[in-house]
Amino acid sequence: MKLALLIGVNAGFSLACYFLRLLSASGSFSGFLIAALIGFFLGWPGWTMLMVFFGAGTAATFFRRGKKERRGVAQPDHGRRRWNHAWANAGCAVFCAGAAWLMARQGHRQTAEAWRWAFVACFASALSDTLSSEFGQVADQQPRLITTGELVPVGTDGGVTRAGFLMGVLGAAILTLVARFSDLVPVRATLPLLVAGLSGNLVDSLLGATLQRRGWLGNDSVNFANT
Repeated sequence: MKLALLIGVNAGFSLACYFLRLLSASGSFSGFLIAALIGFFLGWPGWTMLMVFFGAGTAATFFRRGKKERRGVAQPDHGRRRWNHAWANAGCAVFCAGAAWLMARQGHRQTAEAWRWAFVACFASALSDTLSSEFGQVADQQPRLITTGELVPVGTDGGVTRAGFLMGVLGAAILTLVARFSDLVPVRATLPLLVAGLSGNLVDSLLGATLQRRGWLGNDSVNFANT
């Protein structure tokens, strides 16, 4: 990806997201930096992965937002993402993209491919978690705590619903298929990456039900651990 085009596209996109109030100033700058790094390391296929994740995650955040606000579970600041949200969800993916680029330059093709798998898994798990929580919160189903199965109020950390789980499967599948059809990963990666995405989502719920409920981890830390 040519550097000038990369900078121009990402600068325009980040500014548009800021003026549309999808990102705060810090979120816009972080989004620009994350997109530029991923585009540099993995080209348009990697950049497309990020855009699909951001687009689907943003749409899920604003889906039936009024109902989420009435339930007290809507994203704060009118859904605008800040720098900490950006890096919690994409920081690990940036590292994997950089590792893939470095291994490829050194001629380690198999290792570079493994890091590309890890890159895709990061976003598959992040989108799986996002869709699970955002759609699960507006489903007319009372969540159950993943660790004990007891019924808990909507928005409880570690609470899961059938609808949320199915949307999580969809989220992992979407990004796995995007990676496959953009030739970022081979066919044999499809099932492992789908499983990886769902596993990250389940880890997120387990951490939410345990460490986060006890106040030992915050939401951003749990999201980072997920990826």
